[in-house]
Amino acid sequence: MVTATELRAFGFTEELVDRIMRFLDNSAGDLESSKPGAVTHAAFGQAPASVTCAGHAGKARQHVVDAINDMVTGLHGYHSSLDGMRRQARDADEVSRVDINRLIVRAEACTATPSVAAPSQCVVPSEGDS
Repeated sequence: MVTATELRAFGFTEELVDRIMRFLDNSAGDLESSKPGAVTHAAFGQAPASVTCAGHAGKARQHVVDAINDMVTGLHGYHSSLDGMRRQARDADEVSRVDINRLIVRAEACTATPSVAAPSQCVVPSEGDS
């Protein structure tokens, strides 16, 4: 699991992650809107070879559309992965923060001067206790 501190050490600030995610979204939107138009059967004329050429152009167009769809799916996948990595880093930081705060509270309980009225609440941690 990657922490937010490690992401920042790699140069992934919140601002940079947001910019990358916006770039991925914008690029996916641009690609989706750039699909080529359909080829009509009369695009190359009425001769039999022209009709065949139009059919091949239609098949080629479909391959381009499929490739664009694959690229859009890939960009959305990168977006989701980056967002997931950021959420995991935040979660790891939150778990660490909670654990550290719990240890601080336990340590502070050991610093109070015990008295008969208020006995020590200090508990010595055991092996593997965090």
